[in-house]
Amino acid sequence: MNDTLHLFDELLEHDSGSKIFFPLARLYRKQGHTNRAIEIVQKGIEHHPDYLEAQLYLIELLSEVGDTAAAENKAFAVFSKLLSYEKFWVCLRAHYAKTHQADLALASFLVERSAHGEDVDLLKVLNFGISHYAELISTDSPCVEPEQDLDAEEVAQICINSGIKTKTMAKLLAAQGEYTQAIKIYDDLLEAVVGEDERKELSTLRSQAHQELGSQPDPESEKNNKLYYVLNTLADRLEQKFTPETPNSD
Repeated sequence: MNDTLHLFDELLEHDSGSKIFFPLARLYRKQGHTNRAIEIVQKGIEHHPDYLEAQLYLIELLSEVGDTAAAENKAFAVFSKLLSYEKFWVCLRAHYAKTHQADLALASFLVERSAHGEDVDLLKVLNFGISHYAELISTDSPCVEPEQDLDAEEVAQICINSGIKTKTMAKLLAAQGEYTQAIKIYDDLLEAVVGEDERKELSTLRSQAHQELGSQPDPESEKNNKLYYVLNTLADRLEQKFTPETPNSD
């Protein structure tokens, strides 16, 4: 291995602008000579400033030796360069959307918007989906969208996978056409609700979701929800009635 390193060193000295510096630096790192590898990569980048992989490798090396400040500065420089290429992020988001990787698609979208100097309203993104949000805030040029818009499905999938069961989450699902999932949440909420006003609102929302789904609410389920509420209320009253009062201590 030492002979190999020596040969690479000689070749690099003969042609300092050669891209051979990159495999040479990797060999030095494998041999435990990380500082020497850093020196080689830094000199190589001077001749090849657009060698992206070498710059990423330098970040790895700097982090490895504990030079955090230098690693962060280099990472910022690389990221700033990527930010200047808008279509890179648009294409990246389109790829992740088509492959149903909602989290990465959302991350790419946020970076893309940040590159424009825009503050993204995450609540609106969840409500309208990425493409509708982009249309909502677009001014001069339209946003390039993938041929198959999966934004609404992405938002709905995030809601389903989150496991959260709230009225707002059910509304979001219903807004994205996931009526069955929304109805399930409304059913769970109705089983736990106590207040009459809240019960009426949830029942109304549930009925609307059924109507959009193209079916009528299940009368048996409606009856069970009402029975649960009545029994729950009765239990509360009985509990209050038979709970002994705490005697006053004089």
